[in-house]
Amino acid sequence: MSRVKKFLTELDDYELANFAKFKLLTYMKETQSDIKEYLAERNLTETKIDQLISENPKSKLKDDKKRCPRCYSDKIRKDKVEWTDTAVKSGYSDEIASLDGLTGRATFVENEICNVCGIWISDPNNEKGKSIWRTIWNYLTDNPLGL
Repeated sequence: MSRVKKFLTELDDYELANFAKFKLLTYMKETQSDIKEYLAERNLTETKIDQLISENPKSKLKDDKKRCPRCYSDKIRKDKVEWTDTAVKSGYSDEIASLDGLTGRATFVENEICNVCGIWISDPNNEKGKSIWRTIWNYLTDNPLGL
């Protein structure tokens, strides 16, 4: 059994519907066809997927689990990443991270991504959703002479 198929078997119908809607197209064509076969085995059509997403009962849960704001799954991936976006922030932890950067030490923070729908829940370095204009601006302000 492939890793993708094993992961899909761990999802309930609501999670699988969100996975199909939001993450299916991020896979290569061959894997997409395997996922579509699995969706057919579980009798999930386009209309059923939309129906399951709209009536997701997990949206009404009031438990202590960390849940995705889009699909309400608790399958959250947490990665330790080096915190690099501290220059224009304010606060005690930001200042410590900036000072650590000046001395050559790295500060690590958690980056949280939903494994089901792929939404970035916590993005300390502001990597997701950065516009091309913001990237150009950051480059120009970091390298004023273009060096």
